[in-house]
Amino acid sequence: MESSLRIHPVSGSADVEAFIRFPFGLYRDYPHWVPPLLLERREFLDPAKNPVFEYAKIQPFLAYRGADVVGVIAAICNGRYGEFHPEDRHIGFFGLFESVPDQEVADALFKAAAEWLGNQGMTVLRGPVNATTNDIVGLLVDGFDDDPAIMMPYNPPYYAGLMEAAGFTKTKDLFAFTLAERDYKGQLDSVAAKLAKRGHVKIRPVDLKHWPEELEFVRSCYNVAWAKNWGFVPWTDRELAFIAKELKPLIDPRLAFVATVDGKSAGFCISVPDANQAIKLAKGKLLPFGLLKIIWKLKVNKCTRLRTIAMGVLPEHRRRGIDAILVHHLVHQSVAYGCPVSEMGWILEDNQPMLSALRQIGAQKTKTYRVYDRNI
Repeated sequence: MESSLRIHPVSGSADVEAFIRFPFGLYRDYPHWVPPLLLERREFLDPAKNPVFEYAKIQPFLAYRGADVVGVIAAICNGRYGEFHPEDRHIGFFGLFESVPDQEVADALFKAAAEWLGNQGMTVLRGPVNATTNDIVGLLVDGFDDDPAIMMPYNPPYYAGLMEAAGFTKTKDLFAFTLAERDYKGQLDSVAAKLAKRGHVKIRPVDLKHWPEELEFVRSCYNVAWAKNWGFVPWTDRELAFIAKELKPLIDPRLAFVATVDGKSAGFCISVPDANQAIKLAKGKLLPFGLLKIIWKLKVNKCTRLRTIAMGVLPEHRRRGIDAILVHHLVHQSVAYGCPVSEMGWILEDNQPMLSALRQIGAQKTKTYRVYDRNI
């Protein structure tokens, strides 16, 4: 007889280890899955190291059949989300969801997350969000035949069916676009040339010698530029420092730059080599040879794709073509760097100005990520 299903709240280091190792078996036959670094996952779930725990309550759960883990989920009560979206302060989140293809398992995990969030006063369950909207967001529903770029999700195709059968409905789609040098036909060249001729707008590389100051501008510009976007919650100082610590080794001034107007910073674009191409080789472990494989791929063999992870222009400088100059510079720099392909995302499905601009320059929509809601 099949063992009965039980849901167990994660409550110690052994549970955390079981939680983060479960996907390694689940994805064994999925060649496009990129195993996360176990060390990074441990830090992510460590309240002493991840600053998200300073304002969010997070309760992970394990689903067991007998002695076997068959699914995982985390319930997330994000107090800051309610502060910046008071009309949605009743929304709780779930993330880090993984499950075998079994509706009973998925239903039990969603029920555990919903009950826990209901006890926190939440009335809607939204996800996947791991663990804030500044982190990995959405369920992949289109584009399974490609590896995910760094800080983007990947999941089996059957997950959408599990969620929809459990009563979830779409609340928002997010898109990823691929901008390849071969598809760019110089659409922005004349605009960039005109703005350069006027002399007010210039592009400079990020100055790594003054990293804290540069980071502060990125934080303030990003928070202001994205303030009115769906689901946006500003980075805290410690959150940005946590993310920057992970990304700084990937930052190359050729790919990270600031637009200035009359010498003052007005916008930025941050792209990085798609480190997932290197991390995949490590198979979750830095030792004994994982770190060497990552360094070899990043420094010697080179990644073949970039990911543009953030771009922003201060509101007072919009409609001056600065966004066009940033994208124009990215195209030419990526070719010079040796990565003629850049993934840009995610982009909201209703962000028509950005979607139109990307299509005009030959970018192709390659992936769709979906965020779901269900009443608790």
